[in-house]
Amino acid sequence: MPKVRVRKSKYISYLLRFIVAGAALYLAFRGENFTEVIDILLGLNLWIFAVAIGFYVIAQLIFVARWSLLLRVQSIDIGFWPAVRLHFLGLFYNNCLPGAIGGDLPRAWYVTKHTDKKLEAALSVFVDRAIGLTGMLIMAFGCYWFIPEESREGGFNFSFELNFFRHLAEYKTVFIWLGAAFAAVIVLLVSNSRGRMLLNRGFNIIRRHGVSILSKVRQSIRIYCHKWPAIVGALLLTFCCQGMTVMAMWLVASEIGIDVPVKYYFIFFPVSWLLGAVPISVGGLGIMEGWLKMMFMRVGTMSGKNALALALCQRLIFLIASLPGAIIHLMGAHLPKDFFIDYGEPVD
Repeated sequence: MPKVRVRKSKYISYLLRFIVAGAALYLAFRGENFTEVIDILLGLNLWIFAVAIGFYVIAQLIFVARWSLLLRVQSIDIGFWPAVRLHFLGLFYNNCLPGAIGGDLPRAWYVTKHTDKKLEAALSVFVDRAIGLTGMLIMAFGCYWFIPEESREGGFNFSFELNFFRHLAEYKTVFIWLGAAFAAVIVLLVSNSRGRMLLNRGFNIIRRHGVSILSKVRQSIRIYCHKWPAIVGALLLTFCCQGMTVMAMWLVASEIGIDVPVKYYFIFFPVSWLLGAVPISVGGLGIMEGWLKMMFMRVGTMSGKNALALALCQRLIFLIASLPGAIIHLMGAHLPKDFFIDYGEPVD
C-alpha cells in the first residue's frame, strides 16, 4: 500500500507540474497568433540555428571542464569524457523529464560510482552549482549596473522600470496559483507515509554517521578554500560557458530581427535560467518563455511574437542538445566498467 501511495503522489506531482507549465505557456501565448510564431521559427536560417546549437554544446563542454577542475581539487580524476557523459545525462534530466529532482542529483549519484571518494565527488556537484549561480548573478547584475546603455539610430528608449512590487501586483493571480500548486506538492510529499519513513530513516543515518560526514564536508570545504585559485578559475569558466550560450541566443535573435542592446541578453537569459531551475514546472516550461517575452518587449520595439519565437528557440536548443543524455542513459554509458583509482594530491 505505501508503494501505491508513493506512485500516486508522484503522478499527482507530475500532473501539477504539467498544469503549471500549461498555464504559463497559455499566459506567454496570450494575445499572440500561434501560426505567426511558428512561421517565424520555420523561417529561421537552419545554418544559423545549427551554429547556435554548436555554441551551446561548446558551452556545455566548458561546463564539464569547470566541474572536472573542482573534482581535481579533491584529488578525484574520473576522466573528461566520463564527466561529459554524466553532465549530458544531467542535462537530459533537467530539460526533458518532468521529475522534480533536476539534473544535479543524478549527476551527484552516478559520479559516486566512478570513485571511492563518494562524498567529496557528490559535494563537487553542488559546489559546481553554487559557482554557476554565483557567476550568473555576477553577470546579470554586472551587465545591468556597469555596462553603459547602448544606443542605436533613432535612439533607444528603455522603458522598463524596476518597481518590483508593482510588477508583482500585475501578476498576482499567476503567483497565487503557482504558490498554491507548489504548496500542494509539498503537502502531498510530506503527508505520504512512505515519504515520512524515508525522512526518519535519513535522520537516523545522519545521527549515526553525522560526525564522519560533517568531518569530510569540512575537510572538502577547507580544501576548496585553500585552493582558491581553482575556484577563481572555475568562476572564469562560468562566465565563458554562460557567455557562449548568451551569444548563441543573440545570434538567433539577430536572424529573427530582434534589435536589442547586447547587455540585456546577458541580463534576461541568466535570470530565465534561474527561474527555470525552480521546480514548479516541467524544466521551467512556460516560466522561462513568459519571462523572456515580457522583458524583451519592455526594452525593445519588437512584437510579442518575435520575442516569444526567440524564447522558443532557446527551448528547442536546450532540448536538442539534451538528446545525447537519453542515448547515454539507454546505453548505460554513464556507469563505469570498473572503479577508477584516485591518487595524488589536490591540484595547485
